Amino acid sequence: MKAKPIPGNNDLSKILIQWSLRQLSTLGYTLKHNQPETIQNTPWSYVARFATSDGTIYLKQTPELLALEAPITQILYNQFNAAVPTIIAYNPELHCFLMKDAGQPLRAVLKQQFDERLLSKAIEKFTSIQLTVVDHIEVFLELGVPDWRLNKLPDLFKQLLNQKKFLMADGLSETELVELESLLPTLTNYCKKLSNYAIKETLVQCDFHDNNILIAESSQAITFIDLGEIVISHPFFSLVGCLRQAKRHHGLTEQDVEYQQLMSACFENFIPFESEQYLLKAFGIAQTLWFAYESLAQQRLFNACNKSDFISYQRHGKLRDSLKGFITACQKY
Repeated sequence: MKAKPIPGNNDLSKILIQWSLRQLSTLGYTLKHNQPETIQNTPWSYVARFATSDGTIYLKQTPELLALEAPITQILYNQFNAAVPTIIAYNPELHCFLMKDAGQPLRAVLKQQFDERLLSKAIEKFTSIQLTVVDHIEVFLELGVPDWRLNKLPDLFKQLLNQKKFLMADGLSETELVELESLLPTLTNYCKKLSNYAIKETLVQCDFHDNNILIAESSQAITFIDLGEIVISHPFFSLVGCLRQAKRHHGLTEQDVEYQQLMSACFENFIPFESEQYLLKAFGIAQTLWFAYESLAQQRLFNACNKSDFISYQRHGKLRDSLKGFITACQKY
């Protein structure tokens, strides 16, 4: 379903397209059609597709506070040979860039016939990137990537809870706020426990799931997209989110063999650092902390976007549900 346009955003779209057309012409591309096709137009992302003589080219523009996507992608591509899009042009003033086509979303393929091997391959490739950059996180921190390492998570979460009017407007009750505040020592304790395992903090993609993983039809090459919301934190947060999405979109349960195989893929590259038994324990802690981390990610997205536009798009109560999820997870763990 095509997204509805953002009111008052037509002028910006025209500017973005004009810039894209100039860049494509300079780079020697010939358009097959005069105008691009709008793929997405939301408060957090505008994406258009150009059909050219040398394949499909995508234009993407984001709000200023999420505009690190192009620099992050370029660093991962140039310095770490990561499986990310090839960017051919970048405009920091307009917060937009052009990138080459890298295939279709993996979710579309898996919806036709679920194959845990494909998703496992992508998970292992992603964790490989996380481990490759683990000793180079300063490069990303200097770029402006948020620092959400475990020793900083409690203070960040406390700052979020201090925004009482904002949280109550999203449906959180005063009683729930009080309970969340009482769980701050528990949150700190979980962060300390998780940091005791020999798993270093690194790049974490807030939206790591099969719809942000592209797969090329002929080569089956995997490419990771939508990297603008990356933070520095515990690598398991990306994996927890990915498995939750797999359960939601592919009907998996934790008892399914396919789910267990995906779990094994999550751990594959971390086995040299901890035993599988300890990885399972660490993952259990990460599953609880994920709700706090996810709440911060939702707040960040809200702060980056036009508030009225965001509210008209985003489901009411989504942040509330994440915070309530943390209360429930603490009770279970």
